[in-house]
Amino acid sequence: MYKNINSLTIHKLLTVSLFFLLIACSEVNVPLGKGNLINTSLKTTQLPDGSLEYAVWEPPGYKIGQKLPLIISLHGGGGSHEELESWVPSILEEMAKGDFPAAIWSMPSAGRSFYMNAKDGSADWESVIVDEYIPAVMRQYDITDTNNVVITGVSMGGMGGLRIAFKYPEKFGAVAVLEPAIEAAFNWEALSTSDTFYREDIYTKIFGNPVDPEYWKANHPTAIANAHPRSLDDINIYIEVGDVDNLKLYRGVEFLHRVLFDHGVEHEYRLVRGADHVGSEFMKLRFVNMLGFVNRHFNPIEEGVRSIGLKKLLSATVDDSDFEPDVPLKPHRREHRKDGEL
Repeated sequence: MYKNINSLTIHKLLTVSLFFLLIACSEVNVPLGKGNLINTSLKTTQLPDGSLEYAVWEPPGYKIGQKLPLIISLHGGGGSHEELESWVPSILEEMAKGDFPAAIWSMPSAGRSFYMNAKDGSADWESVIVDEYIPAVMRQYDITDTNNVVITGVSMGGMGGLRIAFKYPEKFGAVAVLEPAIEAAFNWEALSTSDTFYREDIYTKIFGNPVDPEYWKANHPTAIANAHPRSLDDINIYIEVGDVDNLKLYRGVEFLHRVLFDHGVEHEYRLVRGADHVGSEFMKLRFVNMLGFVNRHFNPIEEGVRSIGLKKLLSATVDDSDFEPDVPLKPHRREHRKDGEL
């Protein structure tokens, strides 16, 4: 199906999909008072252009000095900070229904950088985002509690959000991503065409030419989670992907889910039936579902808090030696299948 489609063609298709996404996210009933959208930049020596452009959205009624949480939103490949505006109508709708709190939102422009420090030193995107950009926004809005900082992202932004959150979990309260562009492997050598076909031209620009396998592994979210699962115990994690994603991202996201599950890292995972990559109507629904998770991070449901507390109490006091461990799951399909059966 993909043999005659090169990565440039796929990039063009994604650009068209993004166009329809922006239209779809704008076609909603927007409550009066749209807040304040600010486009700005910061100077940095870590990028070739000498600056990082970004957008900040202040919700309706925001007053200087008001204590609000911060949500960092990372765009997909080839996008820019201008995409933040397309999400505002959906955010306002959820706020109007009382299903999402007032918050400061911000999005940086990162092109197709993977939000990474390039191996050749030509651009240090991760460093400028973690060490300069996020601290600058936090200072601007007097945000000191990192539990009130959430990082989100879509596609490439989902990959970047996971990597940054997994490498620096102490800096965030939660990470929530849609269709993150991650591969279904622990090692560079194990990647297949199904993992790489849509961006084969990008790897050598970021991971070295030829690709440095160790550098790739050190920056691959699933490999990071597998190597340091206990560092993720205090961060809330939300991952989702469509089961007909045309970039086959369901492979990598499902793989991450299984790794997190088998390590006992608590998280929420959704395999969305019938959802493709990006899309329009479906993407709005999926974005709203993600907002619901983030809202529960800021405003936990009492029943859920009680259930989590009870599970911890039982684990500490009840002799469950008659039960096998919850994780990791045994590879039951392989052990119990008969010849000719799944």
